[in-house]
Amino acid sequence: MPNEQNPARFSEVLRQEAEPFWTRAVSHRFTRDLIDDSLPDAVYARYLVQDYIFVDTLVRVLGFAIAQAPDMPPKTKLAAFLAAVTSEENDYFLRSFQALGVSKEDWSTATSNHATRRFGEVMLGAAREGYAEALAVLLPAEWVYLTWASAAGETRPKRFYLAEWIDIHAIPEFEAFVAWLRSEMDRAGDGLSPARRAGHKPVPRDRGTGGRLLRRGLRLSTKN
Repeated sequence: MPNEQNPARFSEVLRQEAEPFWTRAVSHRFTRDLIDDSLPDAVYARYLVQDYIFVDTLVRVLGFAIAQAPDMPPKTKLAAFLAAVTSEENDYFLRSFQALGVSKEDWSTATSNHATRRFGEVMLGAAREGYAEALAVLLPAEWVYLTWASAAGETRPKRFYLAEWIDIHAIPEFEAFVAWLRSEMDRAGDGLSPARRAGHKPVPRDRGTGGRLLRRGLRLSTKN
């Protein structure tokens, strides 16, 4: 149990401060229906088109994070994840669009809805501010995926595009990457003042580096 001698991890403090949006994100009806195979194709197709738009934002955020990382090891780790997103995961999107009957014209000319647009603005705005800020938006985005996907256990839908979406976010490699992001966020937090780490007075809560960004991002992620 956290105490003065063994305080909670910075990443865990941020997650707790993101409530109730964290719980809403990882237990959203969309994820439950996806796991039990009851999600309508039309709903998933609409989601997938928006998520593919978001991938462009994610790639740019990763670029900022790589450029601002303090040394080569974190640059290498982030670059490897960027490579996976732009290769294997991109292939998943293309195969799924075809199976769902979403034409190239439809997915390539789609525009962001309000939630996707604001989510992108929050993430890119943060990533431009520095490495710690980039981590503060990358971590919740990926940690939320890992949490709800891991909750599926061995359950998999029959439709491959639903099953693979769970697999992508529940494999050991992805779990290890999220664990690394948490460690990096913890390490970055070591360089912040105690008040800024805590995200409360004398620094106003909304000015805390990670808590504000986590709350804004998660609030948007629960809107459909």
